[in-house]
Amino acid sequence: GKVLNVQVPFLLKHVIDGLSVGMTAVPFALVLSYGLVRAGATGLQELRNAVFAKVAQRAVRDVARTVFSHLHDLDLKWHLSRQTGMLSRAIDRGTRGITFTLQA
Repeated sequence: GKVLNVQVPFLLKHVIDGLSVGMTAVPFALVLSYGLVRAGATGLQELRNAVFAKVAQRAVRDVARTVFSHLHDLDLKWHLSRQTGMLSRAIDRGTRGITFTLQA
């Protein structure tokens, strides 16, 4: 996918060069290949997302389950001395951070 994205500016360069010379058949073929490259890059990106979606969801679920289990194992005194809203927000930010890292 990334190789196809790198080729896009070079294809556009050839289209512009072909138009400035006055040729019509070559730029048409290059515009068509530009469209195919863009569609191919998008398709490969979607395929990558589909393949890794299950892995990413499982990783987030496992981390969230581990944290949740750890919180249940903590002493009641610890829970009474904390603000539960802040704790819930921290857990949510952590799972979103893992999701962001895996998608980048």
